[in-house]
Amino acid sequence: MKTLSATAPAWSAAHIDADPLFFVQAEGAPPASARLLFVPKAAPRLSKASSGEPFEAGRDFTWIAGGREIALLPGSRIPYRTQVLLPPGSPDSIGASQDGKHHLLFGEGRFFHDQQVVAAYEPAETWAGPVPAADATNLARVRARLRARQPVKIVMLGDSISTGLNASGVIGAPPGQPGYPDLVAAGLRARCGGPVTLTNLSVSGMNAPWGVEQMSAAIVESPDLFLIAFGMNDASSRCPVAEYRENIRQMAAAMRAARPECDMVGVATMTANPDWNCYAPELYPAYRDALLTLRVPGFAVADVTSVWSWVVGRKKFLDLAGNGVNHPNDFGHRLYADVILALFP
Repeated sequence: MKTLSATAPAWSAAHIDADPLFFVQAEGAPPASARLLFVPKAAPRLSKASSGEPFEAGRDFTWIAGGREIALLPGSRIPYRTQVLLPPGSPDSIGASQDGKHHLLFGEGRFFHDQQVVAAYEPAETWAGPVPAADATNLARVRARLRARQPVKIVMLGDSISTGLNASGVIGAPPGQPGYPDLVAAGLRARCGGPVTLTNLSVSGMNAPWGVEQMSAAIVESPDLFLIAFGMNDASSRCPVAEYRENIRQMAAAMRAARPECDMVGVATMTANPDWNCYAPELYPAYRDALLTLRVPGFAVADVTSVWSWVVGRKKFLDLAGNGVNHPNDFGHRLYADVILALFP
């Protein structure tokens, strides 16, 4: 099973293979429902994300032509939740919510993956969000290696998102999709036909100051392409934008001084659950803008923030969530990979 589309990213796909849905029954507003990313041309096909078990329109769910909402029917076999804001101390929860009174539904491993459904359909509308642009100028050296089918070594440095959590292949669940760094390596390998390898130095819980301390380990790997992806944990700890920018600048400067032939990509982070008390809506785009000020030949920016934010605006965070708080699911990892791959025309 593929996420998003077998052939193209969401903004250009003629068919969507795995639009993720997490069903919630709002208090006083049955039935449980979720929204598709696009209006489908015909009734979508729904299946369980972790097993491929199919669900039936008219038995498990309803869809009204011309709309994006899927509603569950009485007795539906599709999993759903009646509460995502829970009393403190509840099982499968983490503190704390924005209102200070609740904890959030939370689970690592395959907890969310097993409760999510994927929809397959042909969209009746086109993508109206930001479309990532190619950056041939700032990635000229690595692009030349790829075109010549020379070996390309990618080194990844980031936080838990960049370790691959909570992609199904990383948590040991079907359909076994890798996290986005491996998807990027596989995508470049498929495009150029040459040897592309990945060394992932990312560690869960880390932030940009830690990344600065790891530059010796990154440099010794002799990368041709260096991916720098911090921001989630920096935002959660309210790191000032100027400090975040300086940390990324130092990482890029260290690599440039030691290995001037290496091209780099700064990856702008996804956003966190807006119900989480560590949610920092002002910082995610500010960090993205700070990365953009660092763009020079040899340093490109993958704007995941804008694409992710547009998708979340049409659906809900828990549709894209891997752990309920600050990790992406398979769909989210595919978004990351597609935004990065879009830099390579």
